[in-house]
Amino acid sequence: MSSRSFCSRLFSLFLVGLVGAFPAIAAAQTADDAYRFSNRFPAVGTRATGMSGAGGVGGWADPSALYTNPAGLGYYQASEISGSLSGLLSRDESTYQIFVDGPASQNTGDNATARLGHLTGIYNVDTERGSLVFALGFNRTSAFDRELSYSGQNSVSSITDTFLPSGNGSVNTLPIVPFVAFQAGAIDTTGSGFVSLTRNIQQDGTVTSRDIQQDGTMTRGGSMNEFNFAGALEVAPNVMIGASANISYGTYVSESELTETDLDGEDNYSVDTGDGPPLEDFQSMFFRERFTSDLTGFNLRLGLSANAAEDLRLGFTVETPTWYSIDETFTDAFIRTEFGNGSLAYGDDPDEDAARGEFQYQLQTPWRLSTGVSYTRDPFLISADVEFVDWSQTRLDADETEFDVTNETLEEYDYVVNWRGGIEYRSENGLSLRTGIAYRPGARGFDFTLADGEETDRSRLFLSAGAGVQLSERLSLNAAWMQERSTDQFLPYASVTPPGESEPIDVPVIDEDVVRNQIRVGFRYSF
Repeated sequence: MSSRSFCSRLFSLFLVGLVGAFPAIAAAQTADDAYRFSNRFPAVGTRATGMSGAGGVGGWADPSALYTNPAGLGYYQASEISGSLSGLLSRDESTYQIFVDGPASQNTGDNATARLGHLTGIYNVDTERGSLVFALGFNRTSAFDRELSYSGQNSVSSITDTFLPSGNGSVNTLPIVPFVAFQAGAIDTTGSGFVSLTRNIQQDGTVTSRDIQQDGTMTRGGSMNEFNFAGALEVAPNVMIGASANISYGTYVSESELTETDLDGEDNYSVDTGDGPPLEDFQSMFFRERFTSDLTGFNLRLGLSANAAEDLRLGFTVETPTWYSIDETFTDAFIRTEFGNGSLAYGDDPDEDAARGEFQYQLQTPWRLSTGVSYTRDPFLISADVEFVDWSQTRLDADETEFDVTNETLEEYDYVVNWRGGIEYRSENGLSLRTGIAYRPGARGFDFTLADGEETDRSRLFLSAGAGVQLSERLSLNAAWMQERSTDQFLPYASVTPPGESEPIDVPVIDEDVVRNQIRVGFRYSF
């Protein structure tokens, strides 16, 4: 029986207990993921998308009122149904670099998805005086779809360095990922402790690294959605109040893959499997981790809209926190190593489930306060609004686990003031033209440094344009384009200090320039 087979059997019960006792090993309970789950598009619906969402908070008769200010439903003078299809085209241009001013390589990752954008029904109650309107709607509020690809040569570190157990861990007390790495041959034991397949200890005690080619992807997918139940009432001439109850739900999928290929040729690293000759001449190592989060939440949106002057309209919206329940399934690691005379893997067999698990926790997002204004002077509508969100108030919680560290990290996030503005031109022949801009500042209380030394943050800029045409008195078609631009950064693995060494390893830094184009096509039919 091989040493790895023996370890698998001897410690399987231990590992099952470890997974159950420490569910926080899952990758998603981080401040960044809590922020990602809570972030949303500046606009839903086709008309609003063409204006980057501007106009909704001030109050208008548009399906997007359910998402921005439900008081705007009070301006409807007829009942209506509307819907749209949405396509998202994402491009992620990456730069792989280890040292500032060092060698760099570029890659591009593309992703395309198509989904239902919105579907809304609005009922205008026939009243003798004033306005009473009810609405039921579905809106896609965000999409996570994005794919990062990167590659480059590395002679100073490897992800296998992070697999090495810290402290005095022995084979029978390895944490999850080192255990998987040991079973797959990515780390092994020597007389002096553990070594990784790219960081070997020679007989004289010196440590050597090998040159490797690193090729990786980071794929994100899924979306967030809302079911809205809303109503609005005219409480005084041209003064509307409204409310909506919103059920949020969605899925976030993250999968990271990294292949490391040996560039040095034959070496003295070998793995004794116990079932035959040792595996020798390392060729490549493949690593994958994945998690899926299913979210369900609820919140309320309250709004006021009023005509402050003949052509001027003001609006206010208060949105409660969204209380999410999150169910997560994860695979911390699947590893396969290839040698000149064979291979080892762990995680591809149903019984090899040490790194798999499930976890449930709760997320509470911050309050949102918004105010907006719109000015109408035929043939133009000009609108703008701002939104205040204090991201440090985000909280994570679970019955089994304390989130003290993560919640402390969330306190490093700051408040932001989001803003958006838009213009709509409406001609007498039924043609409408729209454009808009929106800005979402980075919520972290600090910038990050790109590989070239430049300081930046994760702010997002949105630019949009749209058009609509009135096909008949009751039917109109609309189309919109909205582009999102942002800068991001990804580390394939953490900088750690390997056992027996005094300095942390230098790791690759992947700088990202992200452009996502959203295209919506929809209809509105009044009756």
